[in-house]
Amino acid sequence: MIHMGKGLAWLNGQPIGIYWPRLVSFENPCVKGCDYRGTFKPDKCVTGCGEPSQRWYHVPRSWFKPSGNILVILEEVGGDPTKVAFSKRKMSTVCSSVAEDYPSIDLESWKPDLNGDRSQDKAPRAHLKCPDSTHISAVNFASFGNPVGSCGSYSLGDCHDPLSKSVVEKACLNKNECAIELTEGNFSKNLCPGSTRKLAVEAVCR
Repeated sequence: MIHMGKGLAWLNGQPIGIYWPRLVSFENPCVKGCDYRGTFKPDKCVTGCGEPSQRWYHVPRSWFKPSGNILVILEEVGGDPTKVAFSKRKMSTVCSSVAEDYPSIDLESWKPDLNGDRSQDKAPRAHLKCPDSTHISAVNFASFGNPVGSCGSYSLGDCHDPLSKSVVEKACLNKNECAIELTEGNFSKNLCPGSTRKLAVEAVCR
């Protein structure tokens, strides 16, 4: 939406939201590196001068039809709608990170059993799902313990179950989606005593 001014957009009746890709400008020039020490000023560490505040807006793939898609734009300032473009992002990796104290109950289906018990506790699960017509072909990273980082940059912490990757591969390889339970049957129960452990996974979809 970089060539538009300010307004609202819809795709096939679904609201993409407000767009306003205004250019960022400040009195003081932009800097390459920031040093926040000293007296505070609102524009002390300015970056992105002359660049738009936002140019990309996420549109879920499920909103598209095979053909006959309709994009409606309500423009308030003025722009060139012929230069609006869509860019498809192909997802090749999927990630999941879940701690052992993560709530594992689906509240919408949380109903009492015949004895009126609502506990129905289950072990937390790490879920992975590839796009349609693809499957999990490899596991790039898997660690149960205290892994650090985020999707695309996970790394081992100082506490790690060496069997983590083999457990995930056994549950997920060649499947479109899978779930790995954080149970003692899958991972070491004596790992990281006194701390909350988690499982972080990054897999490849093909």
